[in-house]
Amino acid sequence: MATSTTSAEPIVQQSRKRLRQRLFRSAAADTLPITIRHERIYILPTGRGLAFLGVVSIMLLASMNYRLNLGYALSFILVGLFASSLLSTYLNLVKLTFTTIKAKDTFAGDPLVFQVALSEQGHRGRHSVEISTAEGRDRIDIQKGGAAVASLALPTTERGVHNLGRITLSSDFPLGLWRGWGYVHAEAAGYVYPQPERPVAPFVTDGDGNLVSQNVADEQEFKELRPYQLSDSPASIAWKTVARGGEWYTREFEPPATDSRDVQIKWSATDRALSPEQRLSRMCGWLLDAERKLIPYDFHLPGYDNLWRSTKQRAPVRKQNCLRQLALFDIDPNKS
Repeated sequence: MATSTTSAEPIVQQSRKRLRQRLFRSAAADTLPITIRHERIYILPTGRGLAFLGVVSIMLLASMNYRLNLGYALSFILVGLFASSLLSTYLNLVKLTFTTIKAKDTFAGDPLVFQVALSEQGHRGRHSVEISTAEGRDRIDIQKGGAAVASLALPTTERGVHNLGRITLSSDFPLGLWRGWGYVHAEAAGYVYPQPERPVAPFVTDGDGNLVSQNVADEQEFKELRPYQLSDSPASIAWKTVARGGEWYTREFEPPATDSRDVQIKWSATDRALSPEQRLSRMCGWLLDAERKLIPYDFHLPGYDNLWRSTKQRAPVRKQNCLRQLALFDIDPNKS
């Protein structure tokens, strides 16, 4: 008897879990693109709608008491309006499709913005559709057969991976008498990097351990102008020549004396007296400064096998990978 009771408990727990997921989308189990169907939409009267019903009820009672035919007619018309607005609220949400959710990585303390793209599949315009999470919300309109993007800005205080969480799609269009809503919970996360140190400390190079000043790139002597290439940095373009209506050229400088060494952006190169977060902040400042000034560097964090080596050419993927390593350093991924 005890065995049958024990075996029944997991079944009950699984049933509760499925019901909770069905009603509240508590887990990130949805796969994009996903279209909002009737089974995902819930509708209830708003406070305004309940007040409206109360007024209509009083009108109907008064009409019955005084035998007012016009009062009957007006009451029934208002009840029909109340019922038809329910259908309009439902149609304003049904067959909306969540196509993509993208996040733009940011730094700790800055908002993490998620771009939620929706398209209209019901061949009718959608009005005052609200997209919200526990920390951000946006309201959009979608043209007939069109698409729109909602921006959800989530506040951040710590580095790491921040999940968007469950999205609530809602609307009280057209009269505010009914509120319809539905849930979508898909995997969507953004990286939050450490806040870079400002002002950033001088770089530490390899070899003899000499310091490379922040002004290395600024103190270089001008060498020559050459034709502009798409891979060139915007900071190296001869903008004065372009402004005078001339052709596009790129300025070249004499390499600094320390150009033969790579700047060391490593955990071991930071001051041990600093806290772990301050050391990560310093490495982040070094990385951004080296990328901005096109200074070659070696990047490495404890716990990662790969050593990122850079050249003077820009590589957004390399920069992003290094920043994401800083964001995830010594963080349990299961806690994200």
